[in-house]
Amino acid sequence: MSKSFSRRRFLRTALAASVVPILPDAARGTAPAPKRLVARTRVLEVNGRPAKVFGLTGPDGRPGIRLAAGERFRVELANETGTRTLVHWHGQLPPWTQDGFPWPQTPPITNGTVQPYDYAPIPGTYWMHSHHDMQEQSLMTAPLIVHSAAELREDRQEVVLMLHDFTFRTPEEVLAGLTGTSVAAAQAMAQKTEEAPVDKGDASVPKPRVVEMAARVPGMAMPGMTMSGPGGMQMHMDLNDVHYDAFLANDRTLADPQIVRVERGGHIRLRVINGASSSQFWVDLGELVGRAVATDADHPRREHELAFFDAEDRATGDAHIVGNGRDADRNHQVGQASAEDGDDR
Repeated sequence: MSKSFSRRRFLRTALAASVVPILPDAARGTAPAPKRLVARTRVLEVNGRPAKVFGLTGPDGRPGIRLAAGERFRVELANETGTRTLVHWHGQLPPWTQDGFPWPQTPPITNGTVQPYDYAPIPGTYWMHSHHDMQEQSLMTAPLIVHSAAELREDRQEVVLMLHDFTFRTPEEVLAGLTGTSVAAAQAMAQKTEEAPVDKGDASVPKPRVVEMAARVPGMAMPGMTMSGPGGMQMHMDLNDVHYDAFLANDRTLADPQIVRVERGGHIRLRVINGASSSQFWVDLGELVGRAVATDADHPRREHELAFFDAEDRATGDAHIVGNGRDADRNHQVGQASAEDGDDR
């Protein structure tokens, strides 16, 4: 881009022109049309092999939903998966009837139907994922980015990085291998787990019918604990003992990463979402230095490497990255990450 109209000048001009659109909807006096989010199946190429997975595609053709500052979460979820589904807005606080948990009062969305949502979102880096069967493990996940007015004034290029662990086996096959059961038994186990959602402390929310999952699923233990196997045999189960065929960054393998063009000496906001089932990642920034400005654990720091773990609440985080300015307009690989858990590194 020429010096006469640089990216920075373009952003300043766009910001000035967008003062009115970023006002809250009520101040503008009109409610915009809902954004359309489509749940469907798709085919990825992983290590030269096709893989059928799920996906959540937004109105701009990209995964997930991106909201402007002050914009409400007005979304219509169209289910085109060929089966039922239910999507949870991770980290957000919508009304419990829109939260995407499998309460008896909020059953899964049937194929071919559209479910509306409308609530005031929390700004930041979040994500969405299925809470039906084990669709999340088949990549029924996507980013949920809610911008703030402060971010628009920062003059930072935004890059979203979503991480996954991937196997060609079905989630039921993986769970059966971990628990020493049949695929049918593993599927039934997952279904029983869904029937006891967590209590978020809201008195208006229905209470789980059984408090402890172990009471519902005989022989089921927490990860890393001893459990009863076939014939009463005691075995140690660790949910990280999964051999993954690949690790993905924005649906691309680490050997074939997405390339993002960045400006020399520019500033980048890297939004990292760990959507993996049981892997944690270190993101290596190479010669660049990043400063974590928002994380699940809220521990900002300035490092060459940033960690993103996959505990009960998967980690998301924002890092500000400053280019060293030595190269001309740089190409930056999205997906320079190493896996810590599982059999693959």
